Formats: sequence, structure tokens, C-alpha cells
Amino acid sequence: MRMKRNAIVRLAKPMAAVDDQARQHGNCRMKAITIDVSESVYRDFQQFARDRDRTAAELSREAMEEPRQQRIARSTTLADVNPVSVGRVLKPLHDDLLEEMLG
Repeated sequence: MRMKRNAIVRLAKPMAAVDDQARQHGNCRMKAITIDVSESVYRDFQQFARDRDRTAAELSREAMEEPRQQRIARSTTLADVNPVSVGRVLKPLHDDLLEEMLG
């Protein structure tokens, strides 16, 4: 399989577009990256983007953002964790013990 050498997906846009993207994505700077893909994959990707009146760069950003939010940037707090049952109560709290703890 022949790889398209230096098939560049530019993630940098003119400043006005960057400002709009920054508001949407919560950051103000974009990093240009280069990826190597097969010619057929690149051609299909460009056609897919054109069919949806989008740019390949927009689709690339979206493709990178979803796993970033789900796997990389995900932060779980204690409030997000559901309680787990560990069985029956062995020794119930008595009012005097509860009062002492809250004191």
C-alpha cells in the first residue's frame, strides 16, 4: 500500500476562524500536525468532508476530540460515583454515637 507522503491536515486556520473555534473548543491556540495516510484513505476522507460541506481539518479535530473527552480529559469526582451496596448493616448507628460524631 502506497502512503501519501506528507499528506498534511492543517489544523491552523485564519485568526477569525481560530477565535470561533477557540470559543467552541475552550482554547485559543491550535497546533498544526502532519499525518501520513494512504492515498485512498485521504481521498475518501476529503470526499466525505466535501459531501458534508466541511473541511478535512474540522473532521480531524472532531475525530480527535471525542476520545480525548471520553478517555483522556475525563475527570470523575466523588459526586459522579454511585454508592455500592456491601451487604447488610452489621451494627446500626445509635443516636448518641451519631450525635457524638456530629457534636
